[in-house]
Amino acid sequence: MHRPGHKEILLGILSGLLFYLSFSKLNLFFLLPLSLLIGVSVNPYRFFTFGFSGFFLSLYWLRIPLVDYGGINPFLGHLLVFLLVLFLVLYQFLVPYLLWRFSGFSYLAFGFIYVGFEWLRSHFPYGGFPWLILGKALVDVPYLSLSLSLSGVYGGSLLVLLLSLLPKMKRKERLWALSLSLPLLISPSLAPKPTLPPEGFRVALVQPAVPEEIKLSPLFEKTYPKLLEQVKRAIEENADLVILPESAVPFYLDELRTKGKELLELSKKAPIILGIIEIQEEERIKPYNAVVLLKDGKLAGVYRKNILVPFGEFTPPPFDFFSRLVPYLGLQDYERGDKVLCFEVKSVRVGTPVCFEVAYGDFVSRFPCELMAVLTNDAWFRDSDGNYQHLKWARVRAVENRKFFLWVNNIGPSAVINPDGKIIKKTPYGVPDVLIYTF
Repeated sequence: MHRPGHKEILLGILSGLLFYLSFSKLNLFFLLPLSLLIGVSVNPYRFFTFGFSGFFLSLYWLRIPLVDYGGINPFLGHLLVFLLVLFLVLYQFLVPYLLWRFSGFSYLAFGFIYVGFEWLRSHFPYGGFPWLILGKALVDVPYLSLSLSLSGVYGGSLLVLLLSLLPKMKRKERLWALSLSLPLLISPSLAPKPTLPPEGFRVALVQPAVPEEIKLSPLFEKTYPKLLEQVKRAIEENADLVILPESAVPFYLDELRTKGKELLELSKKAPIILGIIEIQEEERIKPYNAVVLLKDGKLAGVYRKNILVPFGEFTPPPFDFFSRLVPYLGLQDYERGDKVLCFEVKSVRVGTPVCFEVAYGDFVSRFPCELMAVLTNDAWFRDSDGNYQHLKWARVRAVENRKFFLWVNNIGPSAVINPDGKIIKKTPYGVPDVLIYTF
């Protein structure tokens, strides 16, 4: 029987803190192996303290959209964060621990068990929650980052675990771990060649930097003239394509010809991609979180977000009763799109996954496009760890798909990410800006 002991709990907290720092906006990714080496222990008190403290600190930013913008009572909001973390820890740590014990506490087996449950919780239930995935850390590791192009992020998680836990393994396990790691260690030399847009193609990423409290109020309409000025500036910079973020304008798609006529007129000078809410009132259906292409003064294409955020864009049926407690959950759920597509601009095909969709590698890989632009509004998270955790997913997807990714964020930072996952140009957080980049 394992006794709690202050030492085991303190070691769990220490490893959880190191885990948090590796996923925080400080991006101290190099602390992750030490975190795993200390925290992954046969002692359940250390192990679960590690899991809970690491996940709670890394996800504490969720209180911002819940309490500050969701209108939830602060006590209830913090309780919901606590319950979410508790659920994730039971999912990612308790069940794997029981299976690990069944394996005789083999550290080699633990790597496969943990990664298996990373994949499961990234897809189930309700679409899953693919956050705090260990393999993300590799995107910052020179050379090894390219292994993600062949193994994917979950293969990266396995590599991180096998190498981090080597000192704890028995000799035979260590030999197996090194043998299994070897293909992943040499895989960067076999990385596919990147897909590149044509040389000279010029894009402009518009960052309005409208705080969420304004976007949720009537004052949002007053920001529209400034947005138009930013688009005009982008066109004056001879952009071949102007991209605006998710939910960029204070009107719906069916109001485009009236309230958005200036944007339609500007699209005669350069194509414009923007995020907008689509409501087809005549058919009385739920709204879509949409992305549209405006070209030659017309609506040239519509992409509708496929993967919705649970409790953000829809409420799962068993939790309908929450609508009485949480104001924004009482609003109408969004409708799901049912296909991916590419917008064609000057012979360049552009894919536009929206916000949370970038966290799903299998989904993003379905876009048959040369250039990817992720439209998002992370003003919901302010300048928290969540904003930067989200951006890091785009870097991982860039490596996995060997494509340029454009990160178009309302509040910032916005960025151009190359196929190696490196940010080669970005804007500061919270400042209205137009990022111009020529391939």
